[in-house]
Amino acid sequence: MGMRSYLLDVLEILVAPYSVLRKVLPQVVMLAIVVLSNSIIFVTYQHLDWISAIYAGVNVVTTVGLYAPDINQMPSAEKLLLVVTIIMAVGLYTSIIQSMVNTVVKRSSWTDARARWRGSHMKDHIVIIGNNRVVVTAAKRLEKLGKEYVVLTSSKEVFDQLRGERVILGNPEDDKDLISSGISSASSAVISMDDDTQTLLVTLKVQKINPPLNTICVVKQDSLIDVFKTAGADEVIPYEDIIGRITAAASIAKNVGGVIFTMDRKADMVVGFFDVKKSAKLSDLPNDVIPIIVVEDGKLNPYFSKNTVLRPGQTLILLGNPDRFKDITRLLE
Repeated sequence: MGMRSYLLDVLEILVAPYSVLRKVLPQVVMLAIVVLSNSIIFVTYQHLDWISAIYAGVNVVTTVGLYAPDINQMPSAEKLLLVVTIIMAVGLYTSIIQSMVNTVVKRSSWTDARARWRGSHMKDHIVIIGNNRVVVTAAKRLEKLGKEYVVLTSSKEVFDQLRGERVILGNPEDDKDLISSGISSASSAVISMDDDTQTLLVTLKVQKINPPLNTICVVKQDSLIDVFKTAGADEVIPYEDIIGRITAAASIAKNVGGVIFTMDRKADMVVGFFDVKKSAKLSDLPNDVIPIIVVEDGKLNPYFSKNTVLRPGQTLILLGNPDRFKDITRLLE
């Protein structure tokens, strides 16, 4: 994976700039149509062969003027048609130059092109799709973990915050942009749009392109979990509900270090951290909490029994009901 990632880094720099040409491709196609139109005019009115006609058409479009029939011998219809094509060519030149300048000046154009090339050549990577802070946080976390990923977002703010060569600035609801992210060969997808309806639509599109894909959806309304499961999502995370659970647990006790969630919300377990300031036996702890680890001098000790005595300076990490955390604090402090 390391060598493959390195090769992708090198190749995307060499190849991706050519992808930028897609931004001026429509104008180039139109220019070719104008040249063809001029060639047809010269074949019709000047009776040139096709090679000569194309040569003459390019001369007219580029205003080089190497081929110029006698204007007095040209029919009026030919003159009028050439006037139209020349005006169109001038407009296309302006558009092409403007697009090229914007592409060169804007760093986002080059970054987007590199990300698209990279995404289309990656395998078993993670695609993060969306327009909010969850996307930024997930991408930065995967970066720290050294995992291969590509981000697809339509948010310029998200694009600017990540500032990497793995971010595609496109439309998550567009099949072409999804394919550019490498969704068809990815191992997982994280989808977090601004609206749950958009998230559902993207989920359906992703499942259509790559049905075996492991799909994680972040939603606002927990009532839609079953809908997303039916749509093919493997995991559905109700973002606001989770924040609410953490906030509620933290309001009960100051020792909350995390929450172990269950989607049915019947048995959430809270992780608590307690600094030991006076000796106490683990057997003195309330029955509805479970000791996990004892930390001493930065070392983790998972091997203990009910008769183990906690000593000042140690830290106890346990799992249980936050309602009992105050009792534990009084016991240890």
